[in-house]
Amino acid sequence: MTQPTPRPLARSLDPLPGESLAGFLLRLSYRMGVTPHRLAVLCGLTCRSDSIPQDQLRGLSPEAAGQLASVAHLSMPEVQALTLQELTKTYPPLAKLRTGRADIGSTSHINWATNPDSRYCPACLHGDGSPVQRAFGGAWQLCWYLPVTFACTQHSCLLESACPHCAQPLSGRILRRYSLVRIPHVSGLHPSQCRNPAPGPPPKPRARATPCGARLDARDDAATPLPPPDLQRVLGLQHNLNLRLMPGRLQGAAEEEAPETYFTDLITTARLITLSWPMGATFVPSTTLMDLVDEYATPYVHNPAQRGVQIQRSAPRSTAQTSALLLAAATVLGDRDLVPLRERIEPLTREVHRRSASIGNKLLKDSHASATLLRATAPRIYGFQKRSTSRVCSQSFHFRASEIPPLLPEDWFDTYFKPLLHQLPPMTTILERHLRWAASFRLTELICGGTWRACAETLGIPRSSASRTMNVLGKELTDPGLWLVFENVVDEVAHYLNAQDRRINYARRRLSTADWRLSPEIWMTLCEGIPGLEQRQATGDPQVGEAVIWCVVNESSYLHSPAVTQRRSTSPSPHRLTEQAGLFANRKQRRPSYVALRQRLVAYATQLARACDDGADLRFEVLSRVTPCATRTLDPIR
Repeated sequence: MTQPTPRPLARSLDPLPGESLAGFLLRLSYRMGVTPHRLAVLCGLTCRSDSIPQDQLRGLSPEAAGQLASVAHLSMPEVQALTLQELTKTYPPLAKLRTGRADIGSTSHINWATNPDSRYCPACLHGDGSPVQRAFGGAWQLCWYLPVTFACTQHSCLLESACPHCAQPLSGRILRRYSLVRIPHVSGLHPSQCRNPAPGPPPKPRARATPCGARLDARDDAATPLPPPDLQRVLGLQHNLNLRLMPGRLQGAAEEEAPETYFTDLITTARLITLSWPMGATFVPSTTLMDLVDEYATPYVHNPAQRGVQIQRSAPRSTAQTSALLLAAATVLGDRDLVPLRERIEPLTREVHRRSASIGNKLLKDSHASATLLRATAPRIYGFQKRSTSRVCSQSFHFRASEIPPLLPEDWFDTYFKPLLHQLPPMTTILERHLRWAASFRLTELICGGTWRACAETLGIPRSSASRTMNVLGKELTDPGLWLVFENVVDEVAHYLNAQDRRINYARRRLSTADWRLSPEIWMTLCEGIPGLEQRQATGDPQVGEAVIWCVVNESSYLHSPAVTQRRSTSPSPHRLTEQAGLFANRKQRRPSYVALRQRLVAYATQLARACDDGADLRFEVLSRVTPCATRTLDPIR
């Protein structure tokens, strides 16, 4: 049997700007003199015997929306504007609510999706003085259901969250379910009157509850819980959040990466502050706001009934606490520029992982935060055999892992590492080599992610070398807290490499020179005519020159050359080869004969590198006399 088409109402109202579905039902039922429950039935909304399910606030089905529009003389855009559907585009926690379930008001308050109770501004409910609002009151705003709405910027006040008479939150909760309107079977109440049960003994079974009935639109001149300077701070924050909730909001240059993740980042940062409290107290500008955050955070950080810290998944119910916590979180986020953000948030992340590594990992894993925030909060374990991975934004750079030199070139090192070198003890050859290796590992991590051991393998370096590098640098950089400086320096190198028009494919060079060997004849030619090298020319080991030439061609260390690798596998004592190659690789070498031979080796390496890049034959003749101008501009010290 088909249901009869509902008749349009004889009277209706135009929705007010920003009005919620609950507010519209209250105003229209008051005008018509019927109960909100009866009006909801007439409008085709889903109703139970004792409630109007609040999940309809999230969005209405096409059939229900069409029937409401037809009965109440509304357009479809007006009906859609009464629900939270449009806000899912700018407030991601709403979009993650499951469809087809009564999540709004019941479980949707977790993860900061909605408020379990309605907030309100008395001045807004009083109305703007127009005839319609004098008769039926102002709008119950839709945004008051969002946890990130805690103040009214129009009237410069914090929102209220409880009735001033009965002191109960304005909740539509009935048992375990939530209703759009509390006590929906009572008519005659003004839309601005409290519908909570009146204080006193509970009503008898089957007796209708008596509403509180206190007016919520009465202007209260009592002192605000915040002093004027703090109130101005939170109002400024609320103004900024309101702009971000608007679909056509303006975006600054700092928001070009991922503006849609701002609220997710804000909520994640607020949880970090809560879990690490009072570590983040420095980001709260006053003692009043600090006390408010302390009231909210302390029960979850130091709860004797629970073991360890617990993730608090719902927002504070107090608007004052919400404003203080979000102000601190917004201060930590700033403009979400990676380098300063990492400096601010790293102590919070470290403290959370110290208290509970599992909670810290779960919080960041499940947050869906931006790649920038995840990079800034990634746990860093340096100086050990492993390193935690972090999601990186590979789209930020255009160079590939194959274009990263396995050992950072010396002129890059001299140019960019000055801020770090000033804070380290006198530089040694070993420490410099490990810093340059670490820089290449970090560049690879920015592109590929993963551990440094995996990054080393990508660069053609043994995984054990990465472990050794972390052990060596961990002793020098961990205690003085210089890892952040190191990462900032490498970020500058990454931007420099990214700006290069022509980059070298080092992976192709490594593949081309894998089987290349320096013949004894070429070795003798390179040594010819250099005073002091007559004996080396006659009986010297060509693999010494081979190792040096290979490291220049591949911008790598002679320790990882095929000559040294082969000698290690066939000889119990390869130290003589590495020591001899190191003599030509030391940039402080002053012996004239060694300097002259090194120049010739570099000149030959330049020709060999060009042949690798061009795909030409790697066997070619070499002149015994090499002018300095034929050498590369980069000093081949490894």
